[in-house]
Amino acid sequence: MLKLAAIGAWVILVTAGATYGSVYLATSSTTTEAGEEPDLGVEELKSEMTSIPVMRDGEVIGYLILQLSFAADRRLLAERKLDPLPFMMDAAFRVGLGATDIDFRRLRRTDLDALTTAIAAEANARIGADLVRHVLLQQLNFVRKEDIRTNWIANENAGE
Repeated sequence: MLKLAAIGAWVILVTAGATYGSVYLATSSTTTEAGEEPDLGVEELKSEMTSIPVMRDGEVIGYLILQLSFAADRRLLAERKLDPLPFMMDAAFRVGLGATDIDFRRLRRTDLDALTTAIAAEANARIGADLVRHVLLQQLNFVRKEDIRTNWIANENAGE
């Protein structure tokens, strides 16, 4: 009986010590030295599927259909108290419409890097802080204007 009581007391002490240790480690990792604020990390924000017209010489040549996700600084999100998605989608539209150096019909890897970097820079300029760390492409398609009209007419005639 004494052995059973000793084992019970030992289990209680180990559990209490482990709980105290885990709470101590969790709180000590969020406190910082010399009054610095802790880095809260990154939050991922995902946009809706969006269609952006691509123009060359004042004429629409096709549509860039994309879905983006953004890695944003949580600390700045908490400070700014604003929804960054409208700023990010505006940046995507401005970059997509103004990207004359990217040929969306023949995309290269460097074009994708340039596109995502430009969207992040434009969004940060609009927000007024380095909120957006990375822009990630979830989906990216380019549809030529001729293909849209051909498919629409073919589908309309198929219904007759």
